[in-house]
Amino acid sequence: MLQDMYFQYRGACMMLFQREGEEVSFRGTAFLVHPEGYFLTAGHLITGSHDLMVVPADETEDFTPIRTETVAPIPVEVRQLDRERDLALLKFTEEIDISMPDHVIGTSENVAVGNSVACLGFPFGYYHIYNQLIKKAVICSKISSGNETRIFLFDSLVHDGNRGGPLINLYDGRIIGVVGGRFELQEILSRQLGKASDVPIKTDVSYAVAIEHALELMKKEGLHVI
Repeated sequence: MLQDMYFQYRGACMMLFQREGEEVSFRGTAFLVHPEGYFLTAGHLITGSHDLMVVPADETEDFTPIRTETVAPIPVEVRQLDRERDLALLKFTEEIDISMPDHVIGTSENVAVGNSVACLGFPFGYYHIYNQLIKKAVICSKISSGNETRIFLFDSLVHDGNRGGPLINLYDGRIIGVVGGRFELQEILSRQLGKASDVPIKTDVSYAVAIEHALELMKKEGLHVI
């Protein structure tokens, strides 16, 4: 089942880069959600002048090099940005022929604690290692933040490069969330209570924003959800 999910989504899950002057830096992961060339990613990855581009993964089934010296970027633009819920909707700036499966979007309503999920992304992109990795995890909690954002907590410590990638329900193969990163209690306590804990708190838990909030951005863009 995990293999099926990997082959289904590996081509749709891409590296996100940003140009800053003469430099091009890795930002995280983005994934296709619509055949007209729309992507979802984490909102906090979008900074500066929004000079963004995506790069597809190498889809070979053989062993791939651990380091890649060059990539072939495709420009994208920000179409919708929700800072409050940490989501962004991007789009190719040029017409590109896209083939993707129907009904990739799931719902959080049918996902229970203990549900098996997978996340796909490029965890080591900040180190110029652009290999795509898939990780299996289990939903360990469903919480609602202070602004009523639905959030999945899952028991896998994702690396920074996975931020913006899809969280996939292994039972039906549909995307149920956008990976935000590690669940940092220090940051949560600071936001909710106005002060952080005096004792550093480390967790092995990560979080993803429920896909329903991303659907709101797609509807604002006038897209038919598939």
